[in-house]
Amino acid sequence: MKVMAILGLWLCLKGGMMIYPPHDNLAGTYKTEEEGVTIVVTKTATGFVGVDPQKRIVLKDVKFLEGCWRGTVYNPQKDITARCEVYVEGNKLKIVAYKGLLSKTVYWVKI
Repeated sequence: MKVMAILGLWLCLKGGMMIYPPHDNLAGTYKTEEEGVTIVVTKTATGFVGVDPQKRIVLKDVKFLEGCWRGTVYNPQKDITARCEVYVEGNKLKIVAYKGLLSKTVYWVKI
């Protein structure tokens, strides 16, 4: 009986972690590691959005779906838009961009 109670509690907690994002506030000011560009991420009605100093949207519609943060990232230097997954790692955002079969990981450090 004790085992069943523990198992039930574990399933409830595990299920709750899947429904709610582990970190639900990505908002803040970040600096890209490669170029050193400052990106301001804010929460909007459609998800999180990141804007660079030239007022270009470089991260958009980031929402917690299927167990992780997903959205779209834009690289203005190369004029490439790609789908992405965003992970919070301490004071950094790890952004994994996917374009076709290729992927690239970049880090933005919170300042």
